[in-house]
Amino acid sequence: MLDDLFWKGLTMKTNILALVIGLWFLTVPSDLARPVFGQEPVAILDAPLTGHIHPSICRTDGGDLLVVYQGKNVLMCTRSTDRGDSWTKPEAIPSTAKRPQGIRESLQRSEVYPGTAGVLPDGRILVTWDFIADAKQDGGYYERVLLYTMSADDGRTWSDQQIIGPVDGKHLGAIRHNVLPWKDGRWLLPLRSGIPRLFDPKTRQLQDFPISSPGSDPGADPAFQQIIRTAKGTLLAMGRETLHSSDDGWTWTVVEGFPVPYDTQDQDFEGRYLTPLADGRVLVTWGVGHQNRGIRYNVSRDDGRTWDSDQTFVLLPEMDVMARYYSGRTVQIDEHHVGTVFMNRNGLYFVNWNLKSLADPELDRR
Repeated sequence: MLDDLFWKGLTMKTNILALVIGLWFLTVPSDLARPVFGQEPVAILDAPLTGHIHPSICRTDGGDLLVVYQGKNVLMCTRSTDRGDSWTKPEAIPSTAKRPQGIRESLQRSEVYPGTAGVLPDGRILVTWDFIADAKQDGGYYERVLLYTMSADDGRTWSDQQIIGPVDGKHLGAIRHNVLPWKDGRWLLPLRSGIPRLFDPKTRQLQDFPISSPGSDPGADPAFQQIIRTAKGTLLAMGRETLHSSDDGWTWTVVEGFPVPYDTQDQDFEGRYLTPLADGRVLVTWGVGHQNRGIRYNVSRDDGRTWDSDQTFVLLPEMDVMARYYSGRTVQIDEHHVGTVFMNRNGLYFVNWNLKSLADPELDRR
């Protein structure tokens, strides 16, 4: 009898304890309830994908996350107001669906080709893209018209499209990575091919912005696919080499030991993405090859000057993730979290992870 009462009492206490723990998990703040490292990825689009989807991401001054990607002959935009936990139904950006002036009417085959989404210092959203017209039948190749549209209300409405260029009768082509706002209201354009250029949206004027490192070959490829400014004001330019400048681009030094070198076999230096963090660190995101799994990250703790390849880690190492030209884009969400938008053949996804995890010895480093 006493034994039965003892075990019944113990069972009751255990059940009460389990109930208390369960109620605590239901009421704990969401920041504490999140895993220390990455969440499970959230599907933005849960459907098979083909074509040049090329998603990009930005965080508005109001704290929303916007993802822009290629739809059917138009760019689409979706929004998250809860740090990427859920996403709105995608909506078309109307100005991206229009055929720009100056394209020959004989060129009927065309494509709206995604560029990037970013935030200007005054809070406006800037989206770039290319209108690609197939001119092969006329003895040419493609006409790649560089365009942009802006939003002054966090991506809810958009301005008419505007053309950047051409220069000497030639269109400028694609921008794979974000436009960098310059100190005088101009924008620094890191073009897919050719020299970077400064663009004044008020006067429509373009100016060359040549970048070279000490001892570089004068005939070397002048293109740099991404140019960022760190929290400390340093410039990092990523092309065949990754360069560092502390004087607004007047002089440059090579960043030795950068963990994602230019891929000479695939001729690919576009599948890498730099994210400046608010505390001065710099994050690089990338994938490897045509059969990539997971998202690779590495961090510089000294303003992008030095990197440690041994500290590369992989998030979602068992998941198919498109790499090379389709590699993920990472944005800082708040003081402790960043998020990456990425894709595979089955959909478009977002994953949120905690920056504190960079010090975790259990990370999958490879």
